[in-house]
Amino acid sequence: MKIKLQSLPFYAFHGVLPQEREVGGRFVVDLCATVSDRHAHDALCHDRLEATVNYADIYNKVYGEMMQPSALLEHVAGRIVRVLLKSFPEIEEVEVSITKCEPPIPGFQGAGATVTYKQRRRLIVWDFDGTLANTSRGIVRTMQATFRHHGWEEPSSEAICQTIGLPLSESIARLGGVEGQALEEAVETYRELFEEIGTENVQLFPGIAEVLQRYTEAGHLQAIATSRGHLSVEQLCEKLGIRRHFHHIVACEDVACHKPNPTPVLVLARKAGVQPADVTVIGDTTFDIEMGRRARVGECLGVAWGNHSPERLLTAGADFVAQNAEAL
Repeated sequence: MKIKLQSLPFYAFHGVLPQEREVGGRFVVDLCATVSDRHAHDALCHDRLEATVNYADIYNKVYGEMMQPSALLEHVAGRIVRVLLKSFPEIEEVEVSITKCEPPIPGFQGAGATVTYKQRRRLIVWDFDGTLANTSRGIVRTMQATFRHHGWEEPSSEAICQTIGLPLSESIARLGGVEGQALEEAVETYRELFEEIGTENVQLFPGIAEVLQRYTEAGHLQAIATSRGHLSVEQLCEKLGIRRHFHHIVACEDVACHKPNPTPVLVLARKAGVQPADVTVIGDTTFDIEMGRRARVGECLGVAWGNHSPERLLTAGADFVAQNAEAL
């Protein structure tokens, strides 16, 4: 379903020249917002206002941005698109055209100069451990302490890092050949010990806070798909000051099937109301990349600062491996 607001007249103060910012001029805005039929079903079939986007609310957002002077129409168009995507989760895509009716061009006799910009909402699905936050040291210390607690031979740091990204029970099973009741007890031991020694010195990787802020300002939805426990990742996100960026979190106990199964991504896409093709998965392990590929997402990005090498990530199907956060 498309919602169009057409030929909206404004008197505003956009322009590069000083007189444009002082005297102002006439502008016309045309806008088209795409709302998914799933979101709009009750409006289409049952005449329910709450099931669609209020046109007056859209207009008020456009008006607010048009009243903020900018040198470039491109900047105004970008601001309008971003504020609409950020303000209305039901909207999948926004296209806006802004026409300056009397551009300061000598001898100009046309109907105006127009800038058109279109952006589709994306869902950015982040891995947590090794992608957003550097937790490897805490995980290794906790895993080795768990094995010592149960009197088992400690796995090496390298072996532990290769299992980061898998559900905890699977990691312990792979590292120690543990199963049954012993495995359940080891999982509980690990969780208890992690709160004591694993959370120490957990930090965001350099530049991650800025990337999260940039994606939020762009109107994208962000989510986390992790094999960590839900309460643990919630607490760490709060501690690191990044919880506000994430609309949804799917953790180990939230799904029956885990990475590299596509289920976590598909659940997040359904919650966010986007198609898998409009999802970007960002992770540091082949489990993340394989999860995204199996979900048929639009893009899989690897990061070089985590637990698996860039070569492994590219072999698993990563479209690109970022060497630093700025590259994202």
